[in-house]
Amino acid sequence: MFSGWRGRIARVVPEPLVCKALDRLTKNTGSWDPFTAVSLRESAEQRSMLLAGQLNIDFTRASSSHPLCVEAANWPTLVQAFSDAGLVVSSMHLQHSYAASSAWSVSLRDTQSEGIADLRGAGAIWQVYPGRIDKPIDAQDFEGNIDAVYTWVDANDPQWASSYQRALAASGHDTSDSRVNLARFKSRDELRYSLRSLELNLPWINKIYLVTAGQRPDWLKEDHPKLVLIDHREIFTDPDSMLPTFNSHAIESQLAHIPDLSEHFIYVNDDVFFGRYLHPNIFFGPAGQAKYCMTVAHFAEAEDPELPINQAAANNREVVVERFGRTTSRKFQHVAHPQRLEVHRQLHREMPIRIAQIAGHRFRSADDLSIPSSLAHQYAARLGLGFPSSVSYSYIDIGSRTAPLDFLRLARNKNVDMFCINEVLAHKNQPDRSAIVHDFLEARFPLPSSFEKD
Repeated sequence: MFSGWRGRIARVVPEPLVCKALDRLTKNTGSWDPFTAVSLRESAEQRSMLLAGQLNIDFTRASSSHPLCVEAANWPTLVQAFSDAGLVVSSMHLQHSYAASSAWSVSLRDTQSEGIADLRGAGAIWQVYPGRIDKPIDAQDFEGNIDAVYTWVDANDPQWASSYQRALAASGHDTSDSRVNLARFKSRDELRYSLRSLELNLPWINKIYLVTAGQRPDWLKEDHPKLVLIDHREIFTDPDSMLPTFNSHAIESQLAHIPDLSEHFIYVNDDVFFGRYLHPNIFFGPAGQAKYCMTVAHFAEAEDPELPINQAAANNREVVVERFGRTTSRKFQHVAHPQRLEVHRQLHREMPIRIAQIAGHRFRSADDLSIPSSLAHQYAARLGLGFPSSVSYSYIDIGSRTAPLDFLRLARNKNVDMFCINEVLAHKNQPDRSAIVHDFLEARFPLPSSFEKD
């Protein structure tokens, strides 16, 4: 009943009206130039640490990218000092060390807004400890470097488009086939906003690896100490015969070859966004286990078992049955996926021929495996390197009838950890919702990232 109500409302509300509503929310966030999440966070940290020092209140932190820590007995005095100095203190909803009782964002007042943007991540993050702060890392906390890996393609690049058309003609696939449908490649500048969300809400990320077909977004800085561009040719074992590729499964099968990639990393599609500040414990367990998120849906009950994602899930199950004598059934949420590099290397050791075959498929194939988003989680579970967890998550299908209303609902939801804005298939008569996507993302993440050109 509820979904039916949403559908009726979405059909009644004109899309231009939705765009106007989101545009007003965007304007309410103000102008942030030349501020970035990093500059605002650093300013708030300096200001708040100075106040703590003036009051002779002891504080510490595990590293420069982790939260500041203070004992509970001193927190009320510190909060009063922050308030008197014009700083804004906001709760961080249990995103902290297991040793802490609470976490708070202490931000400069001019970063606050009447709009929808949740900029708590741009404040100084303070953790309150009921006990000692000399050892701020709990036995249950994850401690270690975590990298992020993005895969991205610019479908508007003439050279890429020409290569795609040649490969498509040679493959014999129909353009309506979901394996080659251009909706999978269409860019609405999602990467820009996904990076904004990551820098704002995951400030502890070590390095970001952007895997591309020799492309670079025109807004991306030429040189950034935390971001590394990786060409497909650097990670494919036989680039001359396997490239160019238009198969995300093929690209994902080669992530283990990224030079200097940390043992612990998060795999992120550019249509996934981080909705609020998240602690590393959300992604990894105390011994470094990857914490993955399953849905209640079973892929065997999918309406269209021929979709590549469902075919890959069935193939994954065959591998797990043969390797571990166990079955698999549930789908995984389309969120950022914590990974263990050792799991990927184990797969390469056990299935070198199979993985080489997948890497050679220029388009998605019925024989593919979906490694970082599914099979790696199954392997991690059986090898003791991962276990199931949960996050607050939302998903919007751009092509659905309820999408305009879904955007408005998500715009007001500040309590979502991650969300995905995806387009399963593009249809000729489908309205172009690029304006809605842009207005929503600009309103949600108004702060330019340090990765963007000035």
